[in-house]
Amino acid sequence: MKNLSIALLFVIFFSRVILAQGSSSIQLNGGIISPQNSTDGFTTAVQFNYDLNTTISFYASIGYSSWNKFYVSFLEEWSPIQRQTNFETYISDEHIMIPLYVGSKINFNTNKYFTSFVNVELGYSYLKYNSYNYWRSINPETGEVLGYYPDGSTKVEIQDNIIGIGIGLGISHPMSSNMNLILTAKLNSNIYSKYADIFHARETYVSFLAGFSVNI
Repeated sequence: MKNLSIALLFVIFFSRVILAQGSSSIQLNGGIISPQNSTDGFTTAVQFNYDLNTTISFYASIGYSSWNKFYVSFLEEWSPIQRQTNFETYISDEHIMIPLYVGSKINFNTNKYFTSFVNVELGYSYLKYNSYNYWRSINPETGEVLGYYPDGSTKVEIQDNIIGIGIGLGISHPMSSNMNLILTAKLNSNIYSKYADIFHARETYVSFLAGFSVNI
């Protein structure tokens, strides 16, 4: 929680700096998060924007995301006894993630209906979930594998600190002189965590967001 407190203070500091410099807005987002090999969940965020000009803006955001189970697959060798070869079970659940990101948004097309943009971001996420070992059920008479299941007795709470990157594509539509409707799709993944590989399934996710920005 110490890291989370530092992250929150950073967002507050960053937002005070950009709000003092010029054209700025606050943005509220909400939507669906879809991590690889997992059940879908929900995500929400508060974002502070600073418009450098009509094309480029910078932002800082802090959010909250939640989803349930992360699944893994197992493949058994086919035989006259082992007719089913593909099995799936979950090895973690109750995922909660608190991301803090800073980034830049670039507008590349504007017409009378909407403005299209891309964004890139870098940040930190605190991730917490329950992890389980699994066990394999076997028919004692035939040796056939019947399935794989999580072992509830091995439940362990895991906490991870992630440095991640993200890319996104979206559109904004003016609702009034100081309010915009914003739709965004983003892909995020880790570049540093206990899982070393970028685009590792547990920490790679797509999010679909709808939100409003209000000039302040």
